[in-house]
Parts: sequence; structure tokens; C-alpha cells
Amino acid sequence: MAQQRPIFPATTCFNRFAYFCALCIGVAGSVGAQNARIYTIDESEAPVFDLLLEVEDSSLEVEEEEEIMLRMPESIPIPANADRASFEQQTTNAEFNTLLEAQLRFRDLLDQDKDVEAASVAERIVGLTQESFGPESSEAALSISNLAEAQRRAELYEASAQNFLASVEIFRANEGEFTQSVIQPLVGLGASYNSLGAYPEAVTVFREARTVNRRVFGLLNEGQIPILDRMANTLVRMELYSDAEDQKLEGMMIMFRTLGTGTIEILPTLYKYARWLHRSYRFGGERRYYERAMAIIREIEGRDSVLLVHPLREIGNSFRVQKSTDGRGISSLRRALDILEGQPELDKLELARVLRDLGDWDTAFGFGEIGGDYQKAWALLGEVEDGERLQRRWFYEPRYVFQENPSTRGLARIGTPGVQQGHVLVTFDLTTNGRTANVEVVESQPPGFKDETATRAMGQSRFRPRIVDGEIIEASGLVRDFTFLYVPESEED
Repeated sequence: MAQQRPIFPATTCFNRFAYFCALCIGVAGSVGAQNARIYTIDESEAPVFDLLLEVEDSSLEVEEEEEIMLRMPESIPIPANADRASFEQQTTNAEFNTLLEAQLRFRDLLDQDKDVEAASVAERIVGLTQESFGPESSEAALSISNLAEAQRRAELYEASAQNFLASVEIFRANEGEFTQSVIQPLVGLGASYNSLGAYPEAVTVFREARTVNRRVFGLLNEGQIPILDRMANTLVRMELYSDAEDQKLEGMMIMFRTLGTGTIEILPTLYKYARWLHRSYRFGGERRYYERAMAIIREIEGRDSVLLVHPLREIGNSFRVQKSTDGRGISSLRRALDILEGQPELDKLELARVLRDLGDWDTAFGFGEIGGDYQKAWALLGEVEDGERLQRRWFYEPRYVFQENPSTRGLARIGTPGVQQGHVLVTFDLTTNGRTANVEVVESQPPGFKDETATRAMGQSRFRPRIVDGEIIEASGLVRDFTFLYVPESEED
């Protein structure tokens, strides 16, 4: 993808950092004290990460990082020293409508995920805004920030970083160092640095954004938590796992102080931290947070509250992803089903989720007749809003329900001298019971290095089968690309 020319010349140049798909997760199993308080983490529960060739977890449907929101003016901004009437008298109708139409077009393109086209329109908006308000105005800074975000979404990270920085400098020149206006472009700048692989710079900028946020909105405001989340994810990429954990815990503590530790309102915070534990494969800790949430729900809403369904589902999925046939896993899923079926009004979407998860359990461990729960879930989705999209999302592209990972022996970590990216591209077919067949290596680099372990892992994994028009069918010619980091033998000598 060709880089667009930035509005402002570069003050700092970053080389595009190679994208590696080797992911960091932790060792399986419950670690740490069983009686740890809900808002603390024992030192022995600090995340332990390792390199894997590929990770996909179909039970996680929530993106950790919130999307950066654009600040769009509701109408054409008017200079502070003029009212709208006098401004429009001094501005030709053609000029006025051109800017308005450009802004509307920009919004439409972003809504359609046409990010490259949106970035081109945003450049035009910057030019029009600079003509009307001056190149050093706050209005121009806002338009430059929006251009930068469009460029970031279009993966034009260097141009994006330069324009976010330019926006911050203009805002501060006009409004002061700790103006609220710089928070969004600072977060965008950190995200761009992150995409460029400039992780230390990203952490520095995120910290600066949080400092401004706290100065403007107070020490306990919730708006700083997405910044902490981004910082935590960057620290994981730097393999500073303890520091990343600190950011997550600090965000959780803010919510505890704001909402209390035993309220219904605190449930999303508990779920969010449980997902973080899941991603580092600390399954015991994950389940304890869901159990804590269930205790709150039972105390406030009763033992048959529909609010129990979500933590029950996640407990069941946690055991499955851990590859544990512990009876508490399937019992949790069945209890979630009983609660839903006992409600006076049936929540068809939530029921479909539980049936899907029950199907995943049976497919993963080979229990019972595979397919019935999946087909019931498919049918229910046909009765809910946006159900066709969910049918395709859940049941067309195969998702792991039992994942065996290739051996990590001989792999390198990010930052190892001489490290290179390797991969193994495999094709396979999928049977109606979720098993793989005809696994073949199509391409690998270096040849033969991880071919055997990749094909063995695929052969032992289980997938959610494909469903088309309510019928479970075989799928052929599916592809998985296992990527990893390694040091060539010549570099090791």
C-alpha cells in the first residue's frame, strides 16, 4: 500500500517494523493462591508467557482495545470572533458547501471501512479548513488529527504518526499543554507507534495521554482505562509482562473505587479482567473472577437470574480451552441452558450462544452426537436481528474448539539478534464431526524446520464444522499459516 504524503514534514522517521504472528500466551493451569482477594493478584500469579506458532480462541469475541473515536464537528466550525451570519457572508456558498460535503463524505467512507479513500478526502478537508481558519488554528489541528486517524486505519502508519504529532503541537500552542484536545491525538500517536514497532515510544505517549486525561477529568475517571489497556498490550509486545499486569490491575482498581466491589455495575470490570487472565492462560484465576461475579449476581438478583448465563458460559469455555474434561465445565454450560429455558421470555441470541458452546464441548472431546446443538443454534439465529451475519461468522469459517499447538522448540523471541520470520502454510479438509483430514504442507520457510510439528498439531486439533443452509457439510481446501520467529543456523554460529 503506497504511502500518502503527510500534510506536515516528518520530524522523526520510523522504519516499518516487520509484522510477526508469533503470539505470547501463558502456561496452562491455575497458578497462585486460591484465596487471593478479588482486587489483588498474588506474585505467583504474575503472567508467564511463551511463544506459539498460532493462536485462535473462538470463545473470545470482545476486542480488548477500543476503537479510537474521531472528533467530528457537527457543522462547519465558525471562528470565535465571528457569528455564523457574518461568517457565511464572507464565505462563498460554494466554499461552504464544499467543506460540508467533504465532511459528510469522510464520515460515509469511514462507516464503509473505505479507509484509503477516507484519508484522501481528509487531506482535502485539512486544506479547506486551513484556508478558512489558518494553518495554526485549533480547527486545523482537529482536521489533521482526523486525517491521521484515517491514515492509521488505512495502515499508513508513518504519515499517521507525523500528523498526530503535528495536531498535538498545534493544539498545545493554542490551548496549553494540558488541553483536553490533545488526548485523542496522543492516543492515536501511540497506536501508530505501536503499529510501527516503536514500542518504547508508544508507551511514553500513552503515559503522556493518561497524564493529561487525569489532569482534565480527575484521578479516578473511567476515560483513562482504554489508555491503560493500550499501554498493557504494548508492554506485552515488549515482553514486560509484570508491567502490563500493573496497568490492568490499576484500571480495575479505579473501577472498584468508582462502582464498589459487590455491585451489578462492577460485573463488566470483572469480566474484562477475567478475559485478560484467559489470554495469558491463567484459567484458574479466570474462573475465580467469573465465580466472584456469580456470587454478586446470586446475592442481588437471585439464583435463577439470567445474568448468570454469561459467567457460566465462560467457565465452561475456560475448561474446554484448557483441554480439561472436568465435569464443572459441561455442568456450567448445562446450567446456563436451564436458566435460559426457564425465563418467561426466551432470549434467542443468548440461547444460540449456549447451544453453540455446548456443541463446541462435544466436538472438542468427542462426547455425544455432534451437530444437533449447532443446528439448533443456527436455526435460532435465523430468528434474530443480524442473524444471517452471525450464522456465517459462527459456522462458515472453521474455528478451533480444541487446539493443539506446534512445538515451540528452537524458536526465538522478538528482539533476539539475527531473528527472522518463518512460516508453515498448510491446507486441510474438515469433516462433519470437526476433525481434520488430508493435512498437507504447501510451503514452509525454512523448509522442513516446523513442517512435522505443524501438520501433527493440525491433525490433533478439532474445529467447529461448517454449516450451510442449516446442514453440516464437509469443507475442503482450508488454509492455516503458522508463523514464527527463528534464528538461522548461520546467525547462531
